[in-house]
Amino acid sequence: MTGTPASRETLLGVAEFLKRRDLERLVKRQNLWKFSECLLAEDRSRAAEHLRRAMPYLESPQESLREAAIRFMGMAGRRLRGQQQELQLICTALELLTEDISSAVSDVALETLYGLQALQRERYSLFQRLQDQLRRTWRTRPRLSRLGWLRCCSSAES
Repeated sequence: MTGTPASRETLLGVAEFLKRRDLERLVKRQNLWKFSECLLAEDRSRAAEHLRRAMPYLESPQESLREAAIRFMGMAGRRLRGQQQELQLICTALELLTEDISSAVSDVALETLYGLQALQRERYSLFQRLQDQLRRTWRTRPRLSRLGWLRCCSSAES
């Protein structure tokens, strides 16, 4: 997928705002799917949020935009392993798109739906669940320096 010049400029702006040279290089090389994967891999805990933001694009009158939203939702959905409610939400939305007026959109929706349904059926062990929960907790932990804890301790010692 190469995208339009306007969408590439927007993604370059996003990469610059995030101060991510790796993402800038991907946009310049027109490797936009890798851009999405890198963005999702960076913060797995926000995959559900990204999915909710992509949902309105499923109703776009532009076929290419609906198709891109489906593909993005498939990528994001793979990061939601063990989050059955979120996966079910995606699957329900994709089921509606399997009857899309565009055969390309309905084919991509069906392919993505099958992949996510297989993910839902996959066993999710207690160890994997704890590992994912630990990762989410670690990423969202409060930083001690932000709370002023270190300054309080150092001033108490003096």
